[in-house]
Parts: sequence; C-alpha cells; structure tokens
Amino acid sequence: MRDPQFSGAVGLVTGGSRGIGRAVTLALAAAGCAVTFCYHSDHAAAEAVCAAVAHIGLDGRVTARQVDVSNRSAVDTLVANVLAEHGRLDILVNNAGIFPRTPVVEISDEEWEQVLRTNLTGAFYCCRAVLPAMIAARSGVIINIASIAGQRGSAYHAHYAAAKGGLIAFTRSLAREVIGHNIRVNAVAPGRIETDLLGAGATEEERLRWHADTPIRRLGTAAEVAAAVLFLASPASS
Repeated sequence: MRDPQFSGAVGLVTGGSRGIGRAVTLALAAAGCAVTFCYHSDHAAAEAVCAAVAHIGLDGRVTARQVDVSNRSAVDTLVANVLAEHGRLDILVNNAGIFPRTPVVEISDEEWEQVLRTNLTGAFYCCRAVLPAMIAARSGVIINIASIAGQRGSAYHAHYAAAKGGLIAFTRSLAREVIGHNIRVNAVAPGRIETDLLGAGATEEERLRWHADTPIRRLGTAAEVAAAVLFLASPASS
C-alpha cells in the first residue's frame, strides 16, 4: 500500500530478482518508491519482478539492471545512471550475495575471493558510490542485509559467515562515520529464511532440523524481512 513517507523517494536494491531482494523491491515499490534493482544473471527472474510490479498497477515504478556488484566500475555506472535518471538516491539496500556450501578444506582461493567480493566488497562499492550524493543531500538510508551466520558462524559456509561478519562490522563503522550527515546505516541479520538460495541442495532431514532449531518452528519469510527493511528505510526509524 502506498505510504506518504516514501512519496518521491528513490531506492536501489542489489540482488533484487530473487528471495529477500525481490521482496524488498516489491515492498519499496508498493510503498511509493521508484526502485532500481540489479541482478547478476537470471533475466527471467528479473522480468518476473517487473511483471509482478505491473500486475499490482505499479508499472514503470521499477527498473531492472544487470550488474555484477563485485565489479567496481559496473557499480559506479549503475549508481551514476540512477542519479542521472532520478536526480537523487534516497535508499540503498545491499542484498546481493551468494551462499555456496563447501567445507573449509575444499574452498578454493577463487571461491573464497568470489564470496568475499560479492557479499562484502560489493556492499562497500555500492556504499562508496552512493555516499557523495547522500552527503550532498544531507539525507539517506543504507540498509545492509547481513545474516545471523555473521554473528554465530555457520558450518560449511565459513566464507559466507566471514563476509557477513565483516558486513556487520562495516555497517557499524559506516553508521558512526556518516550520522553527522543525517545518513542512517543499519543492518538486518536474518536467520533461516525460506528462499531458493537457502533451499538449494537441502535434504528433508536438514529442513526438519532447521525447523526444530527455530523457536517458532518454521523458517522466516522474505516478506517478513522486507517489512523490517521498509521500517528502517522510513522516517519512522529515525
């Protein structure tokens, strides 16, 4: 539902074609934001997001861009294009990430670098690119999608947990650095969320264990995470 708090706002969501990113993109658009989301390679999923937006009568409010967030120049171009099109950028949601399952002894140098560059360095690139405009406007919100794995670790996902732990520390540091410019920086650290990223390759036994390990005996949903992001992006959280 359209929210006057977001009237005229412009948002950028990375990894917006699937899972949490998709839910955040749709929630921001429904609230009244003009949203650009980027995706890595799944054209069909990106088109489905745009179709979903059109289906609820918000055609034209969402723009998809194919971008590899681990590529600095690609990120700089993405942000420059959003600013050229809209003249402002109010909300950045760093959600892009990958979640390979690999024992530490089998993680190659290439896989380690890919996970860190996508899940941590990509967020840094995006923040660095948007901050000059936000500082000039003396206004802005940055929300980083971290993970509970970054707080307590995750077996077979050591590189993912390391990246998310780094993202949490980066968020805290950046928040202290830019609050004087009236820019808010927060992280959301979900537990297990029902997405295709989590479920890929999971056995039924693993899924049952996940439910048992969760106090409410179910996985969270992407829509629930998006609701938290929407609150943090709104003036109500200031």
